[in-house]
Amino acid sequence: MKNSANARLEALMRRKADLAAALRAEREKQKEIERKDDERLIRIVGRALLAHASQHPDFDLVLRGVLRVAVTSGSAEYNYLRNKRWLP
Repeated sequence: MKNSANARLEALMRRKADLAAALRAEREKQKEIERKDDERLIRIVGRALLAHASQHPDFDLVLRGVLRVAVTSGSAEYNYLRNKRWLP
């Protein structure tokens, strides 16, 4: 009786570990989907903002002002935008 109880307990523990692994994998999969969705949104919005800025000088100035405030000086993003002449 004791052996069958131990065997059942071990089987349940293995099932619990398998379920935990499946849950972790599903969470990672969901995070990847959300990350890709965020990147797509950023690309779409970024293209729209750049297109609008190229045709509206006032908006270009506003966008550059936002970038000056939002992007940390010395960061890789700041250096990239500076090389692209979006920041002074």
